[in-house]
Amino acid sequence: MGSEVAMRSVRITTHRRRVTVEEPGGECLSLSYPGVLLVGYEDGRKAYERWVPFGADESESDDEKLIEALQDALCWQNREKDS
Repeated sequence: MGSEVAMRSVRITTHRRRVTVEEPGGECLSLSYPGVLLVGYEDGRKAYERWVPFGADESESDDEKLIEALQDALCWQNREKDS
């Protein structure tokens, strides 16, 4: 059995991740982080999702993670479906 050709696509959007944490006094604090959301679709169904930090205060490490995530997503999109 060989590999099938799957219809794969990657959607790349900016996305704010929101997190709510409870402080020691019992009050809730809401935090928001900017990032890039990568969503891979295979034959019209979501196959994976990855969020990577991105913004004005990103570090060199954040930049490297974003580049790696984009490369992984594009390579996944162009790879043949496993049988």
